Amino acid sequence: MRALLYGFDGLLVDSEVAGLASWRALFERFGQALDTEHWMGEVAAGRPCMPVAQLEDALGRTLDWDDLEPKRLAHRAGLIVARPGVREHLNRARELGLPCAIVAGAPGPWIDEQLENTGLDRDLFAAIVSEAGKPSPDGYLKAIDALGVRAADALAFEDSPVGVAAAKAAGVRCVAVPNEVTAGLPLDAADQVLDSLADVTLDELILNRR
Repeated sequence: MRALLYGFDGLLVDSEVAGLASWRALFERFGQALDTEHWMGEVAAGRPCMPVAQLEDALGRTLDWDDLEPKRLAHRAGLIVARPGVREHLNRARELGLPCAIVAGAPGPWIDEQLENTGLDRDLFAAIVSEAGKPSPDGYLKAIDALGVRAADALAFEDSPVGVAAAKAAGVRCVAVPNEVTAGLPLDAADQVLDSLADVTLDELILNRR
């Protein structure tokens, strides 16, 4: 194994859980319940969920989103942290001399902002591919090309079905590490499924082929 490839939202940072929590809190403020089934469907399809119409339809009126959305985003920002085991894995990869890359559907400025906010060192990543358009394999193909490795010599970590599909379509072995939002989604296409990166050391995954 010569390189490690990581999804971003929901895998390195807990932004998906934070996003769901912020919307739930907003709905509860108006005495409504968020349709989590719809939310999960959007995540499964690799789309951001913005249930604005859902809340307004439930209330039967329009809302002042210029006021509400900045407050929701501030709430979400306060909840986003690095997921368990991430720092240990990335630091160990550096010690082992394994280059790492991010392959994300999100735009570059968002990635930079969340790396800074969660205290993850950007220098831990030799390449960052943003707006990867999963489940297309293009983002993974760009990443392995940037790292100068073959697909067979890389290992990917993803949290969602579309991420797993993208990695596998690029010929990269993939470990699924779902979060609270994606845990109920089908991840059987992955080569391995972990509850958390904190459960298995990088040495066990890479050196011992656990």
